[in-house]
Amino acid sequence: MAKWQGKKSGGTHTTLIEAAEPLVRAAEKLPEVAKISLGFIKSTPGQRGTKRVKFKRSTSGLLMTVRGNTSVQAIRIYTASPDIVQQELEKIRL
Repeated sequence: MAKWQGKKSGGTHTTLIEAAEPLVRAAEKLPEVAKISLGFIKSTPGQRGTKRVKFKRSTSGLLMTVRGNTSVQAIRIYTASPDIVQQELEKIRL
C-alpha cells in the first residue's frame, strides 16, 4: 500500500491501495478535479478477485470504489464535471 498526499488531497487518510494509485494520480492531474478524499480500506481476506473500479455520482462529484486483489477502498472525487472525470479515469488500466 502506498502513501499519498497530493496537492488536491482532502481528509486525513493517506494510505492508498495499489489498484487505486494510478487512478488517483491521474485524477490529481485533471483540472476538473477540485479535491480527492481517500476512504477507509476494507480487507477482503480469502476473496482474491480481479481489479476493478465502479463509479457512482454524488452531490459533490464522484464516488469511486476500487477493488484490488485483497482489499477495497472508496475514494471521493470532488468535481463539478463528473462525466468528464469519469471518462478520463475509465481510460486507465488497472
